[in-house]
Amino acid sequence: NGSPVMSSRPIGMHFHNQLGSSHFAAIRIYSSQRPPNTPRNRITSGLGMLGAGGLVLMGKGKYILSALKLGKFASLGSMLVTVGAYTAFYGFPYALGMTSLIMIHESGHALVMKKLSIPFSPMVFIPFMGAAVAMKQRPKDAYEEALVAFGGPILGSVGALGFAGAAHLTGSPLLFALADFGFMINLFNLIPLGMMDGGRISGAISPYTGLVGLGIGGTAAYNGMISNPIFYLILLGGGYETFMRLYDPLGHAPPNYYRITPAQRVAITGGYFGLVGALFAAMAWNREYMMTPEQLRQRQLASDTTYSRRYD
Repeated sequence: NGSPVMSSRPIGMHFHNQLGSSHFAAIRIYSSQRPPNTPRNRITSGLGMLGAGGLVLMGKGKYILSALKLGKFASLGSMLVTVGAYTAFYGFPYALGMTSLIMIHESGHALVMKKLSIPFSPMVFIPFMGAAVAMKQRPKDAYEEALVAFGGPILGSVGALGFAGAAHLTGSPLLFALADFGFMINLFNLIPLGMMDGGRISGAISPYTGLVGLGIGGTAAYNGMISNPIFYLILLGGGYETFMRLYDPLGHAPPNYYRITPAQRVAITGGYFGLVGALFAAMAWNREYMMTPEQLRQRQLASDTTYSRRYD
């Protein structure tokens, strides 16, 4: 009905290291009201963002790794800190919903890891980056890795659908906005690029899907659609991983890691495109009813003003 779309763009990523993998459901977000970079400034801006992202990761990486070792207390503590950080930007109700949707997404990864008997660390939330559940050992093959990667977007999409259903039952603009956030972060995570969930799923489909992800990510970065410095690092990492997968497939992973059965490959491919299509449809349907976080805040301020005048 002509309603404006949500003005923030969450970015998901899936971190891979020697110890295993961590899944970041969403990272902070830049307003769509921000004017895009002019063509002559895009490359310079990108390099600046890349440098900033590198500094962020180098400066904060040791703290993130330490947090992952703190155990169960880190889960609750980091969740509360994240809710507080998002509250400063979006208000408490929306911040609580955002964090809940991130938790649902990460729980999907954890449930699949538990099913596959892959040990993992407690969930840790990182304000403006998302949340992480670190695998302590590598899956046995690309099919298992794809299943773990699927867990987050599938359960996350179910969670977002639950918010949308509650929104229709109650007519709550807040719930419609949160449903859109949920659909969006899960769809974004499915871009077949490097550390993101889609990048891990694409390993079971074809090495060439990484090239598609690089095209999507590169276009989004060049056109100023995404201005998050960490995304530039994800893009670089995805480029390196795609190159190594094509150039040195035997040295890139353990022997026979990508040798999965045709039935498994067909199932992963069908599931991937089916989920992407379903999320596009869900977002289009939900956005006919939603309001942006800014509109929600203005509505709340207007309501508070009216209440104050009534009792002054």
